[in-house]
Amino acid sequence: MKIDLHKSAFLKFLVVGGFGTIINISFYTIFVKYGIHYIVASLIAFVIAVTNNYYFNSIWTFKNRATHKTKLKKYVEFISISSLNLLTNLIILSLTLWFLNKNMALGDFLSNSFNSILNGDPLFYNKIIAQIVGIGFATILNYLGNKFITFKEDTQNTFIKP
Repeated sequence: MKIDLHKSAFLKFLVVGGFGTIINISFYTIFVKYGIHYIVASLIAFVIAVTNNYYFNSIWTFKNRATHKTKLKKYVEFISISSLNLLTNLIILSLTLWFLNKNMALGDFLSNSFNSILNGDPLFYNKIIAQIVGIGFATILNYLGNKFITFKEDTQNTFIKP
C-alpha cells in the first residue's frame, strides 16, 4: 500500500507537527536549561511552535480549505484549539513528570547512558521526556480539531453542479 504524502492531510499535519515539535522541544530545553520553570518554558515554547504550525498548515496541509474564512479567523481558531490541546499537553506533562520522578529508572538510564553527550541530571531528562509524551497526546486532538473546525469546508454554500 503506497501512501502519497501530497494527498494525505494527516501525514502533512504530522510533518508540520514534527517540525513544530522540534521547535517546541528546542526552545523548551533551552528555557529549562537556563532555569525557567518547566510550565512557563512550555507555554513560551508553545506560542513559538503553534505560530509556525499555523503558517505551514495553512499553506500546505489544509491549503485551499475554508476559503470562506479570513486568515485572522482561522488563526484565532487554530490558536484556540491549540490552546485547549496545550492544556491537555500540560496535564499529561505534569502527570508523566510526576510518574517519572517517582520511578527514576528512565531518567537514571538516560543520565548514565548519555551523560558524556548531554551532561544532565535525571530530573532534567524526565522533564524533556514528559514534554514529548504530552505533545504526543495533544497531537491527535489538535489534528481533529483543526480539520473539523479551523479548516472545515463551507458545506452550506457548496452547490451540486449538473
